[in-house]
Formats: sequence, C-alpha cells, structure tokens
Amino acid sequence: MHDFCTFSANVKHIDEQSVHFDLYHQTKKTPLVREPLKPEVTLSRHYFDYLIRSGVLEVEAGGDYTPGESVSASVGMNIRSLGSNVLFDMCFSPQTYKLWQNTDEEITDLSLPADLFEEYVYRLGAISRFRYLGRVDDPAMAIELGESDRIEFKQDFLLSKSGMIKTIVAFANSNNGNLFLGISDEGEVVGIDHELEQYGDPDKYVLAITQYIQDKTVPILSPFPKISLQKVQDKYVVAIFVEMGSELICGLDKNNEKYVAIRTNNRSVVVKDPHQISEIYVKRKLGSEISRRLGLL
Repeated sequence: MHDFCTFSANVKHIDEQSVHFDLYHQTKKTPLVREPLKPEVTLSRHYFDYLIRSGVLEVEAGGDYTPGESVSASVGMNIRSLGSNVLFDMCFSPQTYKLWQNTDEEITDLSLPADLFEEYVYRLGAISRFRYLGRVDDPAMAIELGESDRIEFKQDFLLSKSGMIKTIVAFANSNNGNLFLGISDEGEVVGIDHELEQYGDPDKYVLAITQYIQDKTVPILSPFPKISLQKVQDKYVVAIFVEMGSELICGLDKNNEKYVAIRTNNRSVVVKDPHQISEIYVKRKLGSEISRRLGLL
C-alpha cells in the first residue's frame, strides 16, 4: 500500500464544533486527477482532524484550516454494494467497540474503485462490514430477480409465521437477505391488504410483525431487521431486510423449542447436526478466515 491517493476537502464554513465542506478524491499522479465524492458534508472537527492526522484528508490549497490536538477515533466502512466500485458509508465513533452500536456520525453514499477503497481501509485501520450488501428495497426488482439465497417470498404474515421466522433465522446465520410478505412463490403480487384491514392501522400491523420476530428469535437480533410497507401493483407488501449477525441465532418453534436454520440456495434449512451448528457458532464469533487459520473449521 502506498500513499498515492487522498480525500480532499473544499472547506465552506467552520464553527466551534463542525466543519462544512465538499468532499473530493484525488490520486497523486501527473497530471493530478481530482473527482467529486460528496457535496455539502458536515463533520465534527474531532473526526475531521482525525482524518487529516491519519494522512487520508487534505484541505485544499489556500485553506487556512489548522487541525487541533491529536485525537483518537475509530472508523468503520458499511459496505452497501461490491463490484469494480464499492458503494459504502463511512462511520465514526470514539471507540472501536462502539462503532456499530453507537455511531456518532456518518458520511453516506460514497463510491470508490475497489482497490482505492481497500487503500483507505488499510490506512485508516478501518473495520468494514457488508451491512447493506444484497439489500433489495424494491419489491418489483425482487420479483424480477426471483427467489435466491438472498430473496424469499411469503404469501402473508398470519398464515406464514413459522416459515417467516425460519427464513429470518437462516438469513441471520448465513448472509444478508430480503423477505417479502404478500408475494407468492411464483412471484405474483397478492398483497397483504386484507391483513392491514384486520389490524385497522399500518403501524399496529408492523408492530405485530416486529413483536412476533422478537418473541420467536434468540438472542434478540442485532441489528434488528428493517421492516417497511411497500406498494406495488396497487397492493401492499411487507419488505423485511435481515442482516447477518455476529451471534448464532435460533428460532423458537410452536413448542418454544430452539432450532438453528441456514440459507442454502433459495431454501431455508433447519440444521440438526451438532458439529455443523458448532461451525456456525465459531464463524459468528471469530469470523470464517480466523477460524480457518486456527484450524477450527
């Protein structure tokens, strides 16, 4: 890794607590290449100074900004999509262990070529995670893509409760995934409008789904699935985005007995083999790469 690229800040305004600026990216080549990344960014002076002292941010020539005393901070990269370019959010927190639970500030929707993204991760000592990787917000797009290891359809909530929990547990133990209620296995939009009528209020309906997930998963999912109502073809569907967790997640069956599920292709499969369950647990705790290096997998 070499210090051949930096972020560049065109400072617009400074107050006691914050710096307001346009963010650019530049590569130190001849001629110098400078590209806009994000306009109208506001960042506390604490984290702005940290980026400068880490050697990844420069104030544009002519700027009279002087960073304060040396500060400590942690940076995390929430990866939203991968490819030749990486779309990500840059998150800031005082300590590493608070990064995801207590993010102080974010610069969202940044995009860089994959090699340059890795350069910044390395130089900042940043922690990265695939928080939004595989997220599909648009039900129409999900129907076009079809069921897969990251997408599943259920007819409704009230008649699909057990299947819904098994799918959510499988996504949490395997990979980020999207569950849609109100779409048939064949990709037909049937809607959950009749269930909304039963509950009489959209907020009560979403709360009922939320409460059921909380009651039927152990430990409590963190981060908790994102649940929203979406309208497609004049019918409502529920979109549930589940992030892969750091803990082994169990579902509770109708007898409140625990089970473990994983995602295999477009199916959620209950795992009963104790050795396989142990592997899942080790991966959640240590990560796949570290587990392999230690010979635990």
